[in-house]
Parts: sequence; C-alpha cells; structure tokens
Amino acid sequence: MEEHSTAFAAQGQTIAQAIADGVITARIRARLRLDPLTADYEIHVETVRSVVHLSGFVESAQVRTQALRIARDVAGVRRVSDFLDVRKLD
Repeated sequence: MEEHSTAFAAQGQTIAQAIADGVITARIRARLRLDPLTADYEIHVETVRSVVHLSGFVESAQVRTQALRIARDVAGVRRVSDFLDVRKLD
C-alpha cells in the first residue's frame, strides 16, 4: 500500500482524490456511451484533481459540444479541458 501512496503523492494527489477522479471518469464515460450523439465515438476521458481532459476525434462541432456538456454536468468536475479534434470521418 505504501508504494501506491508514494505514487499518488508524487503526482500531488491523495488516494481519496485519485478515487474521486476515477468516479468522475467512470460517470463521464458511461454518460458518453449512453448519449445518442456521442455513443459512436471513442472519446478518451482522463481526470486529474477534478479537472477532466477530453480527447479523441469527433465528426462535428455538435458532437464536441455535447461531449463537453456531458463532462461539465458531472458532479465534482471543476473544469473541462477540450482536446477533441473535429474531423469528417471517411
């Protein structure tokens, strides 16, 4: 257990914060999969200290906006960083 505590401390996170970040990430992923606009896209979600980073490719600004809205609406999210790339898929 001490090894994990040291790893979290090196990242500036407590174990409790890492668990909270994991819960936020899981909730966002689930909501993205259930939403008709975002379900077909592989949107990567990472949460660090309650800041969510979304990345991946989507086909339209509408999908991007919806993904960002979903992430922002999850309890505990402080901020969402948008690294989504809008590209027409072939």
